[in-house]
Amino acid sequence: MSLVDLSGKDELLGARDKVLQDKTCQKYVIYGYAEKGESNKLVVDTEDESDDGGVQGMLDEFNSGRIQYGLSTINTDRGTKSLLVMWQGEGSPVLRKSACAHHQADITRLLNPSATYTARSDLELDI
Repeated sequence: MSLVDLSGKDELLGARDKVLQDKTCQKYVIYGYAEKGESNKLVVDTEDESDDGGVQGMLDEFNSGRIQYGLSTINTDRGTKSLLVMWQGEGSPVLRKSACAHHQADITRLLNPSATYTARSDLELDI
């Protein structure tokens, strides 16, 4: 089993905090793996905001050939909640999908979202 490298924790948490502090729910961050996805080191791929809403903008940015983790916020009747989408693109190598599946618990623990969702195809991103 391969372990995820969270050595850039300050940068990872800094990006998370920017999203969580945004009460307009327009910001999002996408995390990926260093070295074009070949490394186990988690890095910030994209920090952005979308006029369509953070979640929709984030979903549009996922790459079908990569494994990525997107964090955004949504407004609910019970206040603002954070959503972590764990994306395993259809074009990702099978062995890489297997290795990264073991990282999800550590990444979820680090980012501490209100809810998580795993998607493996574009059809599953229609949320």
